[in-house]
Amino acid sequence: MHCTTADRHARFRLLRERSPVHFDADIGGWCITRYDDVLTVLDLESGHPEPLPRRTIAHAVKLARPVITLITLEVLDADDATFARSVAATAAEAFTLAHGVEAFAEPALATTRAFLTNALHALQDHPDQATLLRNQPELAKDAVEELLRFDTPIAIAPPRRTPRALVLSGRAVEAGETLLPFVAAANRCSVKFPGGDRLDLRRKPVGVLSSCPTSTALARVTGEIALVRRLKATAR
Repeated sequence: MHCTTADRHARFRLLRERSPVHFDADIGGWCITRYDDVLTVLDLESGHPEPLPRRTIAHAVKLARPVITLITLEVLDADDATFARSVAATAAEAFTLAHGVEAFAEPALATTRAFLTNALHALQDHPDQATLLRNQPELAKDAVEELLRFDTPIAIAPPRRTPRALVLSGRAVEAGETLLPFVAAANRCSVKFPGGDRLDLRRKPVGVLSSCPTSTALARVTGEIALVRRLKATAR
């Protein structure tokens, strides 16, 4: 049976409310769904490559901007899937060449493509918000943060293993256990984001979870450049 985004978030809501630190025997680990708990877990060592320094990321993003702008203009008439795929691929290539770290090429591409796909779907499903962004392009930066929160391209961050016993939402988790940070669930946490199931491009969310700063930085700048142009092109 196909699980829609709404179905998935309904399940996440149940977990947050009834079992925010939930052991799944099939996974062999604990599913973590509340915002504060997920932040705690994300601070643990993941075993994945360390994010690039902020200065390096900022420099690579600056160099990639004109390339992203050009490819966005070139594929404005394409369908949504082709648009997302083409812009993401070009952005990831420019970004990777700019800082020269091949380890981040694949996640940067996957995250940016998923973000653009999710964002375009969300705006299509919320025409009032699409109209708002089309008419007020100065909202682009905040809109990208809200779209990242609303339907994050990184639904579940890489698992962590507890280096010591932890207490999350009142439940003790022993050292050596596997923890899965459900970023998508945490981003709809009503304690942190009241009305979190509602898309609101004026929300200005603070502290949106980012389990992969390098690739989400590329998704952010790509979204800021591409989404408003795409909305204006489809309104012709």
